[in-house]
Amino acid sequence: MRVLFTAVPAHGHTYPLVPLATAFQDLGAEVLFATGSQFQGRLPVPTALGAEPGWRLVDGHAEAFRDQPGGRPPDDDFARRLFVDIASPHLIDATSAVVERWRPDLVVVEQTDVAGVVAARRVAAPTALFSVVGWGPRWDGVYAAALERWGDELRGSDGSPVAGVSEVADVYLEAHPEFLREAGAASDDAAFGSQPPFPTLDLAPHAWSEAGLPVPEWLTRDRGPGDPPRVLLTLGTIFGNSATLRAIAHEVAAAGCEVLAVTGRPDSAGEVGLDHPAVHVEPFVDQVSVLGHVDLVVHHGGSGTVLDALQHGLPQVIVPQGADQFWNGNRLLEQGAARVVLPGAPAGSVRSAVAALVDPAAPERAAARRLRDQLALLPGPDVVAAELMRRWAPAPSGD
Repeated sequence: MRVLFTAVPAHGHTYPLVPLATAFQDLGAEVLFATGSQFQGRLPVPTALGAEPGWRLVDGHAEAFRDQPGGRPPDDDFARRLFVDIASPHLIDATSAVVERWRPDLVVVEQTDVAGVVAARRVAAPTALFSVVGWGPRWDGVYAAALERWGDELRGSDGSPVAGVSEVADVYLEAHPEFLREAGAASDDAAFGSQPPFPTLDLAPHAWSEAGLPVPEWLTRDRGPGDPPRVLLTLGTIFGNSATLRAIAHEVAAAGCEVLAVTGRPDSAGEVGLDHPAVHVEPFVDQVSVLGHVDLVVHHGGSGTVLDALQHGLPQVIVPQGADQFWNGNRLLEQGAARVVLPGAPAGSVRSAVAALVDPAAPERAAARRLRDQLALLPGPDVVAAELMRRWAPAPSGD
């Protein structure tokens, strides 16, 4: 069986699919991953170019914000503009060429990669949509816009024309646990919380990061009784801002912690500065390994980091910047596993939140362990890969 994975070129959109890709490979499937040139040869499965060389989602994000009133497009239009109007033209020719050449039996498409869905449905390939930000009405709008643009070219896996959003995929791989999907008392915003219009398979999220990236030596040293708590700080690769990262790092350090601040951009450590002895700056790290050595994660609230931290039972201070980050912060706040510091909060708010959560008796620590245990009950990538192979592996040819 041939299984093609596609994702827009960004760490938080590519890396979450890797454990499922390796699960297929371990079960004997032939696997290929189409994404941006920055990931070529760096994943544990074979890769192909699924985008214009050098193009990254961060470039599309900058374009989406450019020349907009106040520097920000309307929230209800942003996902369509970014993923349909801006990203897809940089992805669709390269991804379609891979699909045409390789003729996969199944295409697993990262949710925001509209071009991957179009490429798969152009050849009527069975298509699984992999959640990275949770479903919601804006995604119905994104795919409705894609159908307006490419609908005449698309066919379902039975060969019939795609007639609506519910037919752009055969199955939705729900890697967002229920507590990140349902809105409760903290917010009635359903932007990321409604049910997808496809049959759904639940999937336990599994963190993956690139081997060979550094785990700073100071993190791995044995700790004595008087050593400070250790904190991972990241604002991701799309929303990272050196001035914001520096300000947050100094608040975390002021709470009596030793901080690993990860910029998410090469050659950027100097922008953040090393003017505090408890702040250590790296452009990239092996996040999965680092999480085993820290007591708390302070971050932007991206889904990948939220779930990676929960898999380690770690509480979180979320400083949301955009996209699904406010939603994720509210969901964890409802669950008692995080504190949220909104933009414009008074100076010292991060410091106060960190000081509360590094306390071993903080109730957020117990809540994070409870959510970790819930994640462990979901079907793993090996189980989901086996089910998808059962559904779509081609029948053995006769003698």
